[in-house]
Parts: sequence; structure tokens; C-alpha cells
Amino acid sequence: MKRVFPNQRTLLIFTGGPGTGKSGTARRFLEYLGNDDIVKISYDEIKEKNWDIFGFDNEKQKDRLNWWCLEEFYLTIQKRMWENKTILIEYPFYQRHKPKLEELIQESGYDAVTVYLYTDPETVYRRGAKRDEEGDRHPGHLLTSYHKETYRPEMLHSISRVAPTFEEFTASISHKEYNINLGLDIPVDVTDFSTVSYEDIYQKILAYESKA
Repeated sequence: MKRVFPNQRTLLIFTGGPGTGKSGTARRFLEYLGNDDIVKISYDEIKEKNWDIFGFDNEKQKDRLNWWCLEEFYLTIQKRMWENKTILIEYPFYQRHKPKLEELIQESGYDAVTVYLYTDPETVYRRGAKRDEEGDRHPGHLLTSYHKETYRPEMLHSISRVAPTFEEFTASISHKEYNINLGLDIPVDVTDFSTVSYEDIYQKILAYESKA
């Protein structure tokens, strides 16, 4: 069954702190919708693509490349808005990203929906540690020097990586408000992913856009 929105020109924003499962939740929501016309744009995927193309030799180069990737991310959203596509984006967006996203929404006349994923700090801390241990992330997330053509998996074991304590982790995110609250705001408790109702998210969007 293909599910659509009353307004095709809708920007779906999946946000939340590290470890809240944004990528997986967004993917499952798209599977629920069964709508191949929706365009998914991931800032992380853009970063990983450019890390593989350009590489970096130190933290400063990596930061500079990431800022360039962020501009590509915004331009990609803008291009898809010109094409009148329904768009889904996912990332731990916080107040630093809000002004630019708000500007894009206002200039395009798009409907915005913020799906804010949240759970308790201990849960996200454990999930993040498990993800790093399983090694299923692009190595560019963990390294300060990376070039695809010379990278070897053993490089991850040769670097000194000290996982942050729970206190350090909470301190690093305490100043970030991940619910950027653009358009319709839908908070979703992801303590247990099996209890997330994609039908409920969809129906809230339908009700919101039908009233517009």
C-alpha cells in the first residue's frame, strides 16, 4: 500500500540525540509508507561519500570538509524542493542547524514535520557504545586521518580510542536541543523500538496537513 501526504511538498525531519536510532526509524517509516517517490537525504551519507573522495589528514581538515558537506546537504535539499519532492532528512539536528532549515522551509513554502526521537540518557549512551564496538560505522567517524585508498581495518585497532564516560557523554550533549520544533512537532519515545507506531506518526501528519 502506497501512503501519501495531502501536501506533496513536505519536509520530514527525523532528529534526536546520538543513539536514538534516527537512521533505522526513518528507514522503517519509509518502508511503512511504501512510497518510492519520497527522497531521503542523509548528511552522514554525504560526509561519508566525500570522506572517500577527498580524505583528510587531521582534525582541522576533517572539520573543514564537514562544513563543506553541510553546504552540499543544504543545496541538495533546496534542489529537491525545486523539484517539488516529498523529502525526508535525518541527523542529530540541533539549534545550530535550525536557522538554515527554517530559511529553506520559508523560502520554498514547504510543510515541515519534526519527528523528535527521545529516550533516557543511559539508553542512548549504551547504544552509542555498542555501535562503536560493533564497528558498523564508516571509519571516518572514528579517525582523524583517513584516505580510502590507503585505509585498512586494522587502523581502527591501532589508534588510541578512549570511550567517553557517561558523565562526559551527557556533558557533551547537554547544551544541544535536538528538538528543533519546525512545523508539526511529533515527539516519539524510542526506549523500545518495537512500540513505535508508524501509523500514529502518519495519521498525525495527515490531520495536520488536512487542516492547513
